[in-house]
Order: sequence, then structure tokens, then C-alpha cells
Amino acid sequence: MAAAGPLESALADGSLGYVVENVTKNLTEALAASIGPSDLAAGETSALSAARAAFSFSDPSSLGQLLYAYRHVILMEGRILALALGVIYVGAHASLTRPHSAAPREDDEEGSRKKKKRAGKKAKEGLRLSDALLMPLFAAGALMGMYYLIEYMQDPALLNRIIRAYTSLVALASVGSFLGDGLNLVSSLVFPNVWTSHDGRLYRVDGARRVQWVQSTEASPPPSRAAGAAAASAAAATTWEKDASRTTPFPDLLATPLRWLPASTATSIAAVSWSVRRLVRESWSIHVLLRGVGAEEIEGLSIHALVGLGLSAVVVYVDYFLGLSPALLNNVMGLGLTYFALQVVSLTSFGIGSTVLLGLFLYDIVMVFYTPFMVKVATTVEAPIKIVAASGGQSGMLGLGDIVVPGLYICMCLRYDLYRHYARQVRQVETSLTTTAQTGDYEMTAETMSTTTAATRHVKSPYIDPQGRWGDRLWTRTATPTTPGLSAARFAKPYFVTSMVAYVVGLTGAMLAMVISRQGQPALFYLVPALLLATWGRAALAGHLPDMWAYTEDSSLDTKDVVVDLDADGMPIKQGGGDEKDKKEKLGADPEGAGNEQDFFVFAIRAPPDADSDELDI
Repeated sequence: MAAAGPLESALADGSLGYVVENVTKNLTEALAASIGPSDLAAGETSALSAARAAFSFSDPSSLGQLLYAYRHVILMEGRILALALGVIYVGAHASLTRPHSAAPREDDEEGSRKKKKRAGKKAKEGLRLSDALLMPLFAAGALMGMYYLIEYMQDPALLNRIIRAYTSLVALASVGSFLGDGLNLVSSLVFPNVWTSHDGRLYRVDGARRVQWVQSTEASPPPSRAAGAAAASAAAATTWEKDASRTTPFPDLLATPLRWLPASTATSIAAVSWSVRRLVRESWSIHVLLRGVGAEEIEGLSIHALVGLGLSAVVVYVDYFLGLSPALLNNVMGLGLTYFALQVVSLTSFGIGSTVLLGLFLYDIVMVFYTPFMVKVATTVEAPIKIVAASGGQSGMLGLGDIVVPGLYICMCLRYDLYRHYARQVRQVETSLTTTAQTGDYEMTAETMSTTTAATRHVKSPYIDPQGRWGDRLWTRTATPTTPGLSAARFAKPYFVTSMVAYVVGLTGAMLAMVISRQGQPALFYLVPALLLATWGRAALAGHLPDMWAYTEDSSLDTKDVVVDLDADGMPIKQGGGDEKDKKEKLGADPEGAGNEQDFFVFAIRAPPDADSDELDI
């Protein structure tokens, strides 16, 4: 039998402190060995050696000295982790759409484009099981093709120029969306819809009337997260009183500096502030019609989107033609591409999502450990296919695939939390259905026989879009009572939080393994087990496995029960009937015939109505 080492002896003696100290020293030596002398200056090398020699488990201050010695490694990896977490968090909330457990909002007014927009329906590209099974093969083929192209051309500069030109065009729209939504987030923090004063009273900003309303102190308590539509409607009908003392669109903390200015100056600034608030919140539409060709309407244009697109063009131009700040601009374009992908791609179900993760888990292991393809392409191609960070002469990177693939799964976890939030609000309504049967001769006096049966109808709560409420959540953390909009934005997110924590644990493990082993690590090797074990394990402990397995984001479950009235002949009684006529009028066609005037060419920019807030969405 081999002689026992110091670790085994320590375990036998029960010296736990010595065990921890010995393991920590071994880890720090491995960390120091992973950083070559060429990467560090002589002073830093001596500082690392001194910190390791001075480290002692019994001396807590020595741990601080050791962490300071490795500050550049910690800062570098911390920046990468922060960028990855930030884009996943924001992208997940931007990907929220109406789940099939919620009912679409009905238009209370004819032609209300704003309410239609708030229905929360976005087109996503869903994956099928066949796509999940073939994805690792497609990814391997693309990676191998890029590798052999690099070997064949023997000119990385030319190849990088071609790839950068292609990715720059792709990044133009995605970075524009990323920057535009970032501006929207900032403006929501400056111009919230609701906010809470220091005494706990809730205020609502009314941009149409340029006033602020305070919620009555006699208002009923806010509905719980499991409350139904009735509670939400009651909260929406809460009494609001006009507060004439607040003449700006800002919360008290932002409005305080205006009180130090002369009255005339403060009044002018307040008027400009109301106009700016209206401008940044407006959403225009462009209507184009050409007779004989067709009509098209583009909705959702805002000042944020236009400015974001302009900034995106500047970023692409500076990166491609000037080459300034390559690391910063590379990260901006990479984050923009990631943000765009998280919004337009859906894993469809947890079964398909887990299959995608497992397939790319095996792909990442093979390509990193057993082939030169991954490392060669990642270190040669200078394009926004990764995010990079540097500190103290050291640099690190993380491929976009290690953000997008787990990010899609995390986004689905957040949408699943939203689905469960509305599923708890589904009400079972007892309905009596009457069936009338006719007997006897149809042409003679007929006798009828009616049968009444009881049925259960599932009534879903109307969907309230939780997006764009960053400022409302920031300024109303202590708001009591609350509003339906705030309740919708603060739905419980257990699976999202679990998946985010699992991502931090997995990526931290990958970074530690990379530093210790001194070679690139397949991040999915650590991320996939962490995500799957955490989410499926939580579902098993909470008893949600059947519901989680049955969850899907396709349209197969997006149904509702409808009660239709029948006439005497058993035919459905149509309600309205002017939809086709309204559509023709909207497209410029003449519903009455060709004898009247008709539009030949139309180009119109339509602005929203003066009322810029819907009380049900507050």
C-alpha cells in the first residue's frame, strides 16, 4: 500500500483546518502555474509568489492579499460573466409574449392600434425535435468548413475582412434593436408611469393631461399574484385624485432640483419635460398603398428605434472601416446579435430544449477536447462571434454560442413562469347550455323539445404586457396598494431565478477549470448539466414535472371556449360584420364599387392618439 499523503493524514487526524489550507494552497499554485511568466510582469510574478507564501487559513487577512494578487484574473472573468448575465437577463424579459394560459386583450375601441400592440403577440421561430437532433451535425459542419477554409486561404486578414463584412450587415438591425431597447429602458427609468413617494403613496403620471394623480388612501389592498381578472379590474377602478402640487412628469427625487430654480425657468423645463416624455413614448406607424400592388403597414416605430438604428450604423462603420476600439465594438455587436437571437428563437418545449442542450453538450466536448477546430477558429477569426475582456495584460473570451444556447433555455424558463402565473388565474365557470330539438312535420305545426345541460367553461385572465416597466418597478418597490400593471410585471419567477443561478455556477466552474488546466474549456460541458439538473430537479421537488413536460410554445394549446348564440334555424348569429369593409377602407379600396374615387398611391405616417396611457395597463 502506498504511503499516505498529507491530505490523507490530515483526514485521518481530523485536522479540517489543515485540509482546507492545503487544498487552497494547491489551488493557488495551480492558478499561478496557469499564468505564464510572459503574461505577467516581473513585479506581478513576485507579488503572486509572496501572496501564496503568506497565505494561511488561520490568517483571514492573507486571503485578501491573495485575492488582490489575482485581481486581474478575477476582473477579466467577472466582466465576461457580467456581460453574459446582463444580455440574457434583458433578452429574456424582451422575449416575453402572451402565453396560452392568458386571454388576448379585447379592443374596447374601434381601430385602437395601441391596444392591439399590447396584446403581446410576437412571431418566433420555433424548433422541432428533428431540428434539435440535427443541430449538432450542422454546427460541426459549419465549424469544420470554417477551419479548413482558414487552412486553405492561409490569409486570416482577408478571411476576417470577408466575415466582418457579412456579420456587420447582420449586426446592423440586431444592434439597432439592442441599442433602441436600451434607450427605452433608460427613458422608462426617467419617465415612469407610476412611482411611490417617501410616505408610501402611489402616483400615476398622466401625459395626456400633463398632471399627476395620487391613489386614494381608501383604496382596497392590491390583488395577490394568484388573483383573477375580477381582482385586477377592481384594482384598476381604484380612485385617483389629482395632485396639483406636482407639475412635472418626474418622481420627487428627480423633480427636486427644479425647485431650486426660478419659477419661470422651472415652468419652462417642466413643459419641455412633458413634451420629451410624449416624444419618447410615442409609437408611430407607416402606411403605404399602391393600387394594383397592395398595401403595407409598419407599426411600432419610435424615436428609440430610429436613434438605435442610427447608432448601430455608426458602430458598424467605425468597426469595419476605421477599426477603432475593436474589443468594445466587437462586444457591442456580439451582444446585439445575442439579444436579437434570444427574442426570435424559441425552443418550443422543455423536451426539445433539453435535447438541444444535450446535443450541443456532446458537440462542444468533441470539438474542444478531441479536435483543433474550435480553438483554431475562435482564436483566428476576428468577428463578433465572441465577447472578450482584458485586464492587466491578460485577456479572455466566451463564444456567443455559450451565451445564446443556454440563454434560449433560460428565456423559456421565464416564459414558463409567466405561463404558470396566468394558469393560476384560470377560472372554471359553470355554464348552462340549452339544446332545442324540433319534432313533427316541418311544414305543419311543429313541437319543440328543449334540453338543458351543465358545462364547465375555462375563463382566462386578460394578458397585461409586463415589458417596458423597468422604471415602474424601480420607483414603486414599496407601493401599497399596487396596480394590475405592476402585479403583471412582478410575477413570480422561480424557474428563471433557478436557471440564472445555475448559469452562474456552470460558467464559474468552466472559468476555474480553464485557469487551472491552462487550456480552453467547453463551457457547455459545465453549463448544460447545471441548467438541466437545476430546472428539472426543481420541477421534481415541486411536483411540476408533468406540467413542465407538457408545456409548449406552439399554438396547439392556444384555444378558448366560445359560447355562440344560434337563431331559429340553428345558424350562428354573427356579431358586427363590418370587419371586411373596414379592412378595404384601410387599404384604400372603394367598398361601394368602382364608380367613386379610389386611392392610387398613399404614404402616411400615423401618430398615436393624445391619450398615451391605458388605465388597465397601469
